[in-house]
Amino acid sequence: AHCGQNSVLIVGGVGCNLRLQHMMADMVSDRGGTLCAMDHRYCIDNGAMIAQAGMFGLQFGSEDMLVRMEDTECRQRFRTDQVEVVWRPKTRGKHA
Repeated sequence: AHCGQNSVLIVGGVGCNLRLQHMMADMVSDRGGTLCAMDHRYCIDNGAMIAQAGMFGLQFGSEDMLVRMEDTECRQRFRTDQVEVVWRPKTRGKHA
């Protein structure tokens, strides 16, 4: 809803949660969308994906994005639609 999409892909560690898959399938179906739930072999938390996102941020971002390790923090409650994605072009205020 926030991104103007009608499909949902569940991945990562939470993707193994069958209850979440069923709840999401119901919500998506009610809205005329589609759900893609990955095979459990691919539903793992993947440090390589996080590292790749960091590399893209470094490669396509600015030096203003660089932060010293001691000035960093870890927040598990970031919403994915609240994080600036600097390596994808923006279209009408949203990321493509």
